[in-house]
Amino acid sequence: MDRLRVEANKDVSKISVLGVPDRPGIAAEIFGTLGAKGFNVELVVTTGGTRGTADICLAVSRDQAAGVQSLMEEIRRSVSARDIREDPAVALVSITGRNLAKVPGIAGRMFKALSARGVNIDVVSTSLSSVTCMIPHDRTEEAVAALEGEFLAELG
Repeated sequence: MDRLRVEANKDVSKISVLGVPDRPGIAAEIFGTLGAKGFNVELVVTTGGTRGTADICLAVSRDQAAGVQSLMEEIRRSVSARDIREDPAVALVSITGRNLAKVPGIAGRMFKALSARGVNIDVVSTSLSSVTCMIPHDRTEEAVAALEGEFLAELG
């Protein structure tokens, strides 16, 4: 396995779009509008909702959060979503490394290390090279220490 890195980003805010109609093109409309207005989305997680709706959670930089939330209110009305919520008290912690997806058990070890320190995971996003968890902002240092301890042998 290639060397891993533990990374943290405390400069994010969580924006949740609840009750989004679950239909083709809705994500393109939402994220196309955000991109056209110059907003960068750092993390996206969607969940299957009920009765034809879904929830979308995204992380944006804190300095863009107010603008994103304002634009999301417009989008909410145009797509008939139920609600928009912001939570600025979050952070992202990640384990990153090449070919991470081919290493069995990485996510489980990450979740166990965070759990052992009492750090609750709000949202999880994975890719071929990373596992990212959204956690409470005030637990960031503790989460980083837990992950560095767990992955000490693999850290570069």
